Amino acid sequence: MRGGIDWTPQRLAWSALLMAWGEPAGLVQRFRAVTDFLQHACRHWQLGSSYEGWVAAQHRERQRLVPLVIQRLRQGMRQLKNFQQCGRWEAYAVDGSDEGCPRTLANQQAMGDKGKPDGVPLVALTTLLHLRLGLPWSFRVGPGTDSERAHLRDMLPELPPGSLLVADAGFIGYELCSVLVARKQHFLLRVGGNVRLLSELGYASEVRGTTVYLWPVEFRKQPPLQLRMIVVQDDHKHPVYLVTSVLDPSALTDKEAAETYAQRWGIEVFYRTAKQTLERPSLRSRTPINCYLELTWIVLGVWLLKLMTLRQVAAAGHDPRTVSCAQARTAVRRVLRDQRPCHRTRCALPQVLAACRIDTYARKRPKASRNYPRKKHQRPPGPPIIKLPSEKERQAAKHLTPIAIVT
Repeated sequence: MRGGIDWTPQRLAWSALLMAWGEPAGLVQRFRAVTDFLQHACRHWQLGSSYEGWVAAQHRERQRLVPLVIQRLRQGMRQLKNFQQCGRWEAYAVDGSDEGCPRTLANQQAMGDKGKPDGVPLVALTTLLHLRLGLPWSFRVGPGTDSERAHLRDMLPELPPGSLLVADAGFIGYELCSVLVARKQHFLLRVGGNVRLLSELGYASEVRGTTVYLWPVEFRKQPPLQLRMIVVQDDHKHPVYLVTSVLDPSALTDKEAAETYAQRWGIEVFYRTAKQTLERPSLRSRTPINCYLELTWIVLGVWLLKLMTLRQVAAAGHDPRTVSCAQARTAVRRVLRDQRPCHRTRCALPQVLAACRIDTYARKRPKASRNYPRKKHQRPPGPPIIKLPSEKERQAAKHLTPIAIVT
């Protein structure tokens, strides 16, 4: 490297985002391709030639650089017309995913064992996703042993006031829900057979048939958490059991709850984009801190790529939900290879991104393959256990005021 001063925050951000978009080669090869492109595009820049020096500069500036990039991405989201609400609510989905990384001793010692002993070390990623746009709002990375609930609790201050948090059955729990209620953060959570709920505790605010209480035995000295049960059907006509802190049905109808929860699938699409579309199924770094850094910029890269494309698609008058990240990836990689973004014309990249939309024709055959032997068929969660309280539980409830968000 010709000197650490060559890597200014702007150059670090640009190069890291381009690294996230680049071809699925090794990190050093990708770094060289990005620096070659930047030297050609910004001839006045004096860039370092050492990948190790670039990584050191990234760690030096990470604490102030990453929050600034996130802040700028959020500003871009707020400028979009369709930013504010999913129906009547500004809804955010939360979920986690794991990324494998090289099986070095340092990675194994830092990541711990999750799954098979001495298996592939995993990095945990938990994301808050804006449901209307399908774009991240916040995220956390850490060792594979980190808890999704702990990551969520750390991100709660970043949720906009009055928003609705949507999550699957892995997030239901008295401790987390109590924190959400204390923050007056409304939520819509799926519940399964691993959850025990009570009904008819005798409070005046109950609505027979819909009011349930989350009150595990180990928390009986604390007030019960009052929730509203909603039962909807998925695409396969299977019942889906949801609980929400929105007790008033007129504020969140059953139909709105079903539509909002169905859009939670967008967070799975986001993870698929990062792993499959950008061809980052696993990390390449050989130390834990570099793994966290690599995954951070992959998330930011997907975030920016989709935001850029979404803005152009929306400006062209199309539905932002029709954005094709695969086509956008192809366009930016063509630019990185110093080729025109469009084979037949000399149109600029924004024009190409405006045309990056998923196909809209009616399929005559299913897109999925007939038989894929490694495809997972997970059994959906069963119904929660809902029981009438015992006399002892009724007496204990009389001395406690249920916890609920008063609107």
